[in-house]
Amino acid sequence: MHVTAVESTELFVGEPDTPLQLVRVSYEGASGSTAVRVDGDGLDTIGDVIAGAGDGVVEVPVRVSRPEVGESRAARVIAGESESDFEFTVAEPGWTMHMISHFHYDPVWWNTQGAYTSIWTEDPPGRCKQNNGLALVAAHPEMARRHPVYKSVPAEVDYPKPYFDTHPEDRADLLALIAQGRVEIMGGTYNEPNTNLTGAETSIRNFVHGIGFQRDVLGADPATAWQLDVFGHDPQFPGMAADAGLTSSSWARGPHHQWGPMAGDGDPRRMQFRSEFEWIAPSGLGLLTHYMPAHYAAGWWMDSSASLAEAEEATFALFRELKSVALTRNVLLPVGTDYTPPNAWVTDIHRDWNARYTWPRFVCALPREFFAAVRADVAAGGTP
Repeated sequence: MHVTAVESTELFVGEPDTPLQLVRVSYEGASGSTAVRVDGDGLDTIGDVIAGAGDGVVEVPVRVSRPEVGESRAARVIAGESESDFEFTVAEPGWTMHMISHFHYDPVWWNTQGAYTSIWTEDPPGRCKQNNGLALVAAHPEMARRHPVYKSVPAEVDYPKPYFDTHPEDRADLLALIAQGRVEIMGGTYNEPNTNLTGAETSIRNFVHGIGFQRDVLGADPATAWQLDVFGHDPQFPGMAADAGLTSSSWARGPHHQWGPMAGDGDPRRMQFRSEFEWIAPSGLGLLTHYMPAHYAAGWWMDSSASLAEAEEATFALFRELKSVALTRNVLLPVGTDYTPPNAWVTDIHRDWNARYTWPRFVCALPREFFAAVRADVAAGGTP
């Protein structure tokens, strides 16, 4: 048996409070079942790990004594009579990636709102599988009916309201999903106002009509200004949003660049600030804000994966990039883009990944759950 590669991963199994870090061992030419273990300073293999005949990969659970996150230790993998030295890097458990399923619409940006709600689909279907607004408002709750773990964010009120008005047969289901915490009506405003292009009165009316519908008609409790695709932000906007009762915001364009620091395979750390911060208005009021370093379409592209394993690897790669700029041990991954139906893999990832690994957790979630986790981690001193 020949060991071809050894990697100390950021994956953990076992109990959440005493997890075991996994070492991934690739091998070839095994003539039969072979025991594999890892030894090193303060490193102990837990359980029996057996590599099958032929070529393959095994994951070895390792208990780390006196862990110091980021510390490198000399280690050795022993597979039968084969031994290979490698460098073991101590990883940090406790991370969660919140996969936020959504779709985005641009009412009256390059077409009318009426045209956006007409009966059309992308033909032939491209990587986004684009569809009309009302079909998408229907598709995401339908996904929730079929998959209990699924949660979603409808595009701003522009499309849930026309759907609610014209499809009374679905109102009870939509209201139930909101009450169950599986659908979060977003924005507080009626749509996503470009507040550097509109006046204060226009923005205030946007809050009045948006929150009025969300709270008084749908029984929702809007908390997040969903400003993901606006082209500019007035400095007073977070103060007005806070006055309207919102507590958080999230957006993709600016302050680093309109496409974010990860455009063109860029390193998110070049933006030189954390993805979560307090956005404070001149009035002194503010919102806990998440900036999307990989833009609002970041997680959608797992939809194109040919298998669940491929989709999980793509998602894990995004996690490793996004965690480098996270304020706490929580990462927000937007799963959707312009005019998109539910992602093909997101619920399978939620179920399969968390059945195999303790940390990091990949969960279908809502923005309110992400922001609550960030606040809890900060309060507990859990910043990286």
